[in-house]
Amino acid sequence: MKNKFTKMLMVLVLAVPSIASAEIIKKSSAHSVKETMDKFETLIKSKGLGVFARVDHTANAAGVDMKMNDAEVIIFGNPKAGTVLMQKDPATALDLPMKVAVYKDDDGKVWISYRNIQDLAADYTLGGVPVLNKVEGALDKLTSAVIK
Repeated sequence: MKNKFTKMLMVLVLAVPSIASAEIIKKSSAHSVKETMDKFETLIKSKGLGVFARVDHTANAAGVDMKMNDAEVIIFGNPKAGTVLMQKDPATALDLPMKVAVYKDDDGKVWISYRNIQDLAADYTLGGVPVLNKVEGALDKLTSAVIK
Protein backbone atom coordinates (compact mmCIF):
# COMPACT_ATOMS: atom_id res chain seq x y z
CA MET A 1 0.00 0.00 0.00
CA LYS A 2 2.77 2.41 0.93
CA ASN A 3 4.56 1.79 -2.38
CA LYS A 4 1.36 2.45 -4.38
CA PHE A 5 0.71 5.69 -2.47
CA THR A 6 4.32 6.83 -3.01
CA LYS A 7 4.03 6.22 -6.77
CA MET A 8 0.77 8.17 -6.97
CA LEU A 9 2.29 11.03 -5.00
CA MET A 10 5.31 11.11 -7.32
CA VAL A 11 3.06 11.27 -10.39
CA LEU A 12 1.14 14.16 -8.85
CA VAL A 13 4.31 16.04 -7.89
CA LEU A 14 5.78 15.60 -11.36
CA ALA A 15 2.56 16.77 -13.03
CA VAL A 16 2.19 19.98 -11.01
CA PRO A 17 5.02 21.95 -12.70
CA SER A 18 3.49 21.47 -16.15
CA ILE A 19 0.07 22.52 -14.89
CA ALA A 20 1.55 25.54 -13.12
CA SER A 21 3.53 26.57 -16.21
CA ALA A 22 0.43 27.42 -18.24
CA GLU A 23 0.70 31.19 -17.85
CA ILE A 24 -1.96 33.46 -19.25
CA ILE A 25 -0.75 36.99 -19.91
CA LYS A 26 -3.44 39.58 -19.13
CA LYS A 27 -3.37 43.29 -19.87
CA SER A 28 -6.02 45.80 -18.91
CA SER A 29 -7.55 47.76 -21.78
CA ALA A 30 -8.86 51.32 -21.65
CA HIS A 31 -11.40 50.48 -24.36
CA SER A 32 -14.50 48.34 -24.74
CA VAL A 33 -14.20 44.73 -25.82
CA LYS A 34 -15.30 45.55 -29.36
CA GLU A 35 -12.99 48.57 -29.67
CA THR A 36 -10.02 46.63 -28.32
CA MET A 37 -10.64 43.69 -30.63
CA ASP A 38 -11.27 45.94 -33.65
CA LYS A 39 -7.99 47.75 -32.99
CA PHE A 40 -6.14 44.45 -32.54
CA GLU A 41 -7.58 42.95 -35.74
CA THR A 42 -6.71 46.08 -37.75
CA LEU A 43 -3.17 46.10 -36.33
CA ILE A 44 -2.40 42.44 -37.00
CA LYS A 45 -3.76 42.70 -40.54
CA SER A 46 -1.57 45.76 -41.13
CA LYS A 47 1.44 43.64 -40.07
CA GLY A 48 0.60 40.99 -42.66
CA LEU A 49 -0.79 38.40 -40.26
CA GLY A 50 -3.72 36.31 -41.39
CA VAL A 51 -7.00 36.30 -39.48
CA PHE A 52 -8.66 32.89 -39.59
CA ALA A 53 -11.66 33.62 -37.38
CA ARG A 54 -13.14 36.07 -34.92
CA VAL A 55 -15.55 34.55 -32.43
CA ASP A 56 -18.10 36.63 -30.52
CA HIS A 57 -18.85 34.45 -27.51
CA THR A 58 -21.45 36.88 -26.18
CA ALA A 59 -23.46 36.69 -29.42
CA ASN A 60 -23.16 32.91 -29.42
CA ALA A 61 -24.45 32.76 -25.84
CA ALA A 62 -27.38 35.01 -26.79
CA GLY A 63 -28.16 32.58 -29.62
CA VAL A 64 -28.95 29.92 -27.04
CA ASP A 65 -30.81 32.31 -24.71
CA MET A 66 -27.90 32.73 -22.29
CA LYS A 67 -26.17 35.87 -21.09
CA MET A 68 -22.50 36.54 -20.45
CA ASN A 69 -20.16 39.50 -20.32
CA ASP A 70 -18.70 40.71 -23.60
CA ALA A 71 -16.03 38.29 -24.82
CA GLU A 72 -14.37 37.74 -28.18
CA VAL A 73 -11.52 35.58 -29.43
CA ILE A 74 -9.48 36.13 -32.56
CA ILE A 75 -7.57 33.30 -34.23
CA PHE A 76 -4.66 34.53 -36.30
CA GLY A 77 -1.13 33.80 -37.35
CA ASN A 78 1.71 33.71 -39.80
CA PRO A 79 2.26 30.38 -41.57
CA LYS A 80 6.00 31.12 -41.78
CA ALA A 81 6.29 31.09 -37.98
CA GLY A 82 3.69 28.41 -37.30
CA THR A 83 5.06 26.00 -39.85
CA VAL A 84 8.52 26.17 -38.28
CA LEU A 85 7.01 25.15 -34.94
CA MET A 86 4.87 22.39 -36.43
CA GLN A 87 7.86 21.01 -38.37
CA LYS A 88 9.68 20.66 -35.06
CA ASP A 89 6.67 19.06 -33.29
CA PRO A 90 3.45 18.47 -35.29
CA ALA A 91 1.41 18.29 -32.07
CA THR A 92 1.97 22.05 -31.76
CA ALA A 93 -0.96 22.33 -34.16
CA LEU A 94 -3.18 21.91 -31.09
CA ASP A 95 -2.20 25.46 -30.04
CA LEU A 96 -1.78 27.05 -33.46
CA PRO A 97 -2.84 29.38 -34.96
CA MET A 98 -2.47 31.86 -32.13
CA LYS A 99 -5.46 33.08 -30.14
CA VAL A 100 -6.08 36.32 -28.29
CA ALA A 101 -9.11 36.84 -26.07
CA VAL A 102 -10.67 40.18 -25.16
CA TYR A 103 -13.31 40.13 -22.46
CA LYS A 104 -15.02 42.15 -19.75
CA ASP A 105 -14.88 40.79 -16.21
CA ASP A 106 -17.64 41.02 -13.60
CA ASP A 107 -16.21 44.33 -12.35
CA GLY A 108 -16.56 45.86 -15.82
CA LYS A 109 -12.84 45.87 -16.53
CA VAL A 110 -11.74 44.89 -20.06
CA TRP A 111 -8.80 42.54 -20.53
CA ILE A 112 -6.79 41.32 -23.48
CA SER A 113 -5.11 38.00 -22.83
CA TYR A 114 -3.14 35.26 -24.49
CA ARG A 115 -1.20 32.17 -23.60
CA ASN A 116 2.50 32.70 -22.90
CA ILE A 117 4.18 31.52 -26.09
CA GLN A 118 7.11 30.14 -24.08
CA ASP A 119 4.69 27.53 -22.67
CA LEU A 120 4.73 25.93 -26.11
CA ALA A 121 8.42 25.18 -25.66
CA ALA A 122 7.62 23.47 -22.37
CA ASP A 123 4.56 21.60 -23.64
CA TYR A 124 6.05 20.43 -26.92
CA THR A 125 9.49 19.54 -28.24
CA LEU A 126 10.44 23.07 -29.24
CA GLY A 127 13.66 23.73 -27.38
CA GLY A 128 16.00 26.05 -29.24
CA VAL A 129 13.50 27.29 -31.84
CA PRO A 130 14.34 31.01 -32.23
CA VAL A 131 10.92 31.91 -33.67
CA LEU A 132 9.38 31.50 -30.19
CA ASN A 133 11.20 34.61 -28.95
CA LYS A 134 10.12 36.57 -32.02
CA VAL A 135 6.48 35.57 -31.58
CA GLU A 136 6.63 36.36 -27.85
CA GLY A 137 7.97 39.86 -28.54
CA ALA A 138 5.45 40.49 -31.30
CA LEU A 139 2.49 39.42 -29.14
CA ASP A 140 3.64 41.68 -26.34
CA LYS A 141 4.03 44.69 -28.64
CA LEU A 142 0.79 44.10 -30.53
CA THR A 143 -1.37 43.64 -27.46
CA SER A 144 0.27 46.57 -25.65
CA ALA A 145 -0.35 48.86 -28.63
CA VAL A 146 -4.12 48.44 -28.57
CA ILE A 147 -4.89 48.87 -24.88
CA LYS A 148 -3.92 52.56 -24.51
